[in-house]
Amino acid sequence: MSTLITFNDELTIDELYKNVSTLRDAFLKWDEVKVDITNVRKIDTAAIQMLIAAEKECQECGKSLSFMTSGEVDRILSLIGIQL
Repeated sequence: MSTLITFNDELTIDELYKNVSTLRDAFLKWDEVKVDITNVRKIDTAAIQMLIAAEKECQECGKSLSFMTSGEVDRILSLIGIQL
């Protein structure tokens, strides 16, 4: 079973606690989690760290995590040498 989590507009430290809780709840309930950040216009390093930590946590638990990104998010990630 899988689920889709969608983040829109801004993915920043301001909403970090809520976003971490959303991801953690999904990992507990579903074997496969897809994260849609195609409509994110602003992302900061705290949010990027959250996504990387979520990816590691899924791997450790034997769950699947995938990302749907936009060109803008990919551009920002490539600037710091990260690919989701």
